Amino acid sequence: MSKAFASLLLLLVLIAVAKSHSSSYKDKKRGKGHSYYNVSENVEYTWEQAEGYLECEDFLDFGPDLDQEARHKLAESYDERGYFRKQPKPRAMEKSCSSWECAPNVNSTSPGCGFKTRTLKRGNWITTHIDLPDSPKPVALIDSDEMSGYREAYMRLHGYRGGYNNSLKEPVGMALPVMKIWYLDANYNIINATMSFYVPSPYQENPPASLNKDVRVEQWDEVVTYSRAWGGTRHDPEFWPNSDRQFDILGKALQKENIKYYPYIRMTGAYVGRRELTFVDKAITVTEISKRIPKNGEKEGTGEKV
Repeated sequence: MSKAFASLLLLLVLIAVAKSHSSSYKDKKRGKGHSYYNVSENVEYTWEQAEGYLECEDFLDFGPDLDQEARHKLAESYDERGYFRKQPKPRAMEKSCSSWECAPNVNSTSPGCGFKTRTLKRGNWITTHIDLPDSPKPVALIDSDEMSGYREAYMRLHGYRGGYNNSLKEPVGMALPVMKIWYLDANYNIINATMSFYVPSPYQENPPASLNKDVRVEQWDEVVTYSRAWGGTRHDPEFWPNSDRQFDILGKALQKENIKYYPYIRMTGAYVGRRELTFVDKAITVTEISKRIPKNGEKEGTGEKV
């Protein structure tokens, strides 16, 4: 194969990848009941603004060696510092939370690079379990299609927020994110998982009771979180094989700053056009769920193994 032909083939592949990124939400504006938005709005934000932090140069590269014309065709895949990005640009958090109510987070100044520090405030959430396969699955399968039970979990929560299975018998609305929490054992196998919706503000202080035994209202304590952002959806072919890699990168970024975190809980939060992969600074103490956290003498994370 000649060098020229190989370069042309590489360019075609990269253009196809770039088009698949932009087409995830292309021309789909968010309508009533649908989590779509016009992806063209992302050009209003730099990568740093969209992600919410400055990415570490250690985790980036300049991509393939292309001529100027080829780079121009792939312009959207390069950030402001000239690094080649293999994922879609995430929708800025402020944009997602201007369209929908979001669970209250307080931004903190993050030392270093590669992650965003926030405080997730104390609040009420509705939660249900995610049915898992009979045998433990490795952490790499978090949020993958190989894990069952997403739709069933979502529909149980939808029954509450839609008014079918809450004590008021009226809709309570929707707030973001759709939060999944994954509980790991000492060998980093998934042993439990839950899905949660934040109770919208009109009902936050006194949420209606759940009429479904598999859906519960629970209060989460305030917790410090460390997150990385991902554009697109979990169905993007680049996402789930990389979700574990993104947690690994997050752990390395925290380790660089000597920040301790709890490695046996991993959170994946879905916003509109944005996903966040999150570690917490301690075991989340919420009603009932805290009883399921591994009790095998694990210590707080050090970033040494993620």
